[in-house]
Amino acid sequence: MTRRLARPVLAAAAALAMAAAAAPVASAQAPGALPPQLEQAFAQAQAGSAQAQAGSARAEADARTAVGGALEAAGITPPPGLVPAPPAPPTPPDPTPESPCPRTADACIDLDGERSWLQEDGRLSYGPVPISHGRPGWETPPGTFQVTRKVRDEVSRIFDNAPMPYSVYFVGGIAFHEGDSNIDSHGCIHLEHDAAVTYFDRLEVGETVVVF
Repeated sequence: MTRRLARPVLAAAAALAMAAAAAPVASAQAPGALPPQLEQAFAQAQAGSAQAQAGSARAEADARTAVGGALEAAGITPPPGLVPAPPAPPTPPDPTPESPCPRTADACIDLDGERSWLQEDGRLSYGPVPISHGRPGWETPPGTFQVTRKVRDEVSRIFDNAPMPYSVYFVGGIAFHEGDSNIDSHGCIHLEHDAAVTYFDRLEVGETVVVF
């Protein structure tokens, strides 16, 4: 008989403990004939309530945790309010480089810094990666452009069919493509292999490229 009554009695004690934590000690009355282990938990809740009324929110939280732990140990899921909510995770830092490139751009090219990166929803999504750009006389123009076309196995028809794999064109004949990032180009943006593949896969026709 005692074991059959244990779970209902525990649940009733939990409800009373919640009332004790929210009201002054004088108004919280423990019921008679509680099991000894819950009398102790109830007393802890009353003590926590008294301290909370004096300005100790921490004591109230500890009391609620103690009652919640007693219920869990008895195999009963504590009702809301007896187990404190876990703290919110910290906001991750924004890794997007500080630059003139607006957050609305999909790709940014920093000519002086010889680097480029991709953005999504106003935040860095890939990079920055090293690049090379147009040599003197073949400078890569600054400005805001849109991706016009993509050609996976492109070659240069001006420079002896030089390979330009993973080309992503954004202004005239100028494109991102795979190339040696240590060698200046005739206006295109050289990317190492992995970066060229990523740019080709992620950038779509019509998306914005900002060169500064």
